[in-house]
Amino acid sequence: MIVRPIGVLETCFKEKFGVPRQSGMVPAARGIIRLNPELTSDTVWFLSEFSHLWVLYEFHKIQNANHPTPWSATIQPPRIDAPKRVGVFASRSPHRPNPIGMSAVKIEEVRTEGARGVEIEVSGVDILDGTPVIDLKPYVPYADAILNANSGWIRNEIERYRVEFSEEAEVILKGKGCFELARQMLEWDPRPRSQREHVSMEDPGSVGRRFAFRLGELDVQWEVGGERSIRVLSVKKHCF
Repeated sequence: MIVRPIGVLETCFKEKFGVPRQSGMVPAARGIIRLNPELTSDTVWFLSEFSHLWVLYEFHKIQNANHPTPWSATIQPPRIDAPKRVGVFASRSPHRPNPIGMSAVKIEEVRTEGARGVEIEVSGVDILDGTPVIDLKPYVPYADAILNANSGWIRNEIERYRVEFSEEAEVILKGKGCFELARQMLEWDPRPRSQREHVSMEDPGSVGRRFAFRLGELDVQWEVGGERSIRVLSVKKHCF
């Protein structure tokens, strides 16, 4: 089977750290799907009548034909309350036999008249910038939303953090139009499991730990506070 990308997804997420763990968790996270030039406006007739869209894509930063990354039959989920390891097919890990991802996103606008061809603006994305898109399918609630489905080993909702900003960081983020995006990303605590599992908020060693992630052209620097809080310390332009 030969699979060729139908386009590319452009987002503000330039690196893995900080990307939402699931689609829809960060509604402010927007992206643009740009279809290949040979895919004309005919391919998206009536797509704008749907509210949401399934996006199938390649985890192109994980593995590819030239530089395959080994995958494992079991993986360690990022959630602290998860089992230590689960089967790869009982997870949504990007480290898979075939590096294919699937996300349900909200359709904001379908554009067909621009100089760059067909564009679909979407929100709630959890996908890296430059990701090759394999296919698009409309989300159909009567078929896709299974009312009595259970969540398997996922038992609890993820607790959110309270997010605070230094005055300078707030001004910069609001000026760039990404204040709410940064807040939504941080309230889910983007740290990997290894940085959260062996510390607790009662442990003074967990308070004051500093981290950063890249958001578009910006480096957002923040620290963990007490009582499930995160404080953004500064925002600087990324040095390329």
